[in-house]
Amino acid sequence: MYRYDIINKVIKENNFKTYLEIGVCNPADCFDRIVCESKDSVDPGVEYGPNPVKYRMTSDEFFHLLNTNNLDKHPDFKWDVIFIDGLHISTQTMKDIMNSLNHLSWNGYILLHDCNPPTIHMAREDYKIDGQYQPWNGTVWKAMYWVRSHRADLQSCVVDTDWGIGIIRRGVSQPVPFDNPFYEYNTMSDNRVSALGLIKPDQLDSWLNGN
Repeated sequence: MYRYDIINKVIKENNFKTYLEIGVCNPADCFDRIVCESKDSVDPGVEYGPNPVKYRMTSDEFFHLLNTNNLDKHPDFKWDVIFIDGLHISTQTMKDIMNSLNHLSWNGYILLHDCNPPTIHMAREDYKIDGQYQPWNGTVWKAMYWVRSHRADLQSCVVDTDWGIGIIRRGVSQPVPFDNPFYEYNTMSDNRVSALGLIKPDQLDSWLNGN
């Protein structure tokens, strides 16, 4: 099961109509595989030169233009599903989550890539090593852990597939203990199920149905 499988599942089962992808890179990897009536895409084109997206800019620029009525959409526009796969740093991921919540339909879903880094090397802050891009999950997990430990008004989990697919939706939850205040990787790794809400792919249906 890959990111686009989960996204398409959420769209189909809820009859959603609008989709936004933040951080597209090569659209063949995910965006082109999404089946939805209306799709929007945002990417500054740092990694993928052709950058065939609708909004060629950073997510911060995109939401600023949207909120100030300088985009081709109303400032109150909402998407049913927003997939975040932009800069894999926790501070930027948190910005993307908060901005996405402001533009998410009431019963909508936010999904995130790279939430379950398998090693501390994959969870490093720097994308480039010795001038070369290397496989990288970054610190997205920290944003997911913050949501799970601080937001009782949001339900969240991470599906243990494709580097960890985070899912966030509105709903009452019991926040997990904030017992890793310095966001240490090894502490998270020892307690992934609670810290990340880690579930197996065959548990996804149950989670989506509120069980």
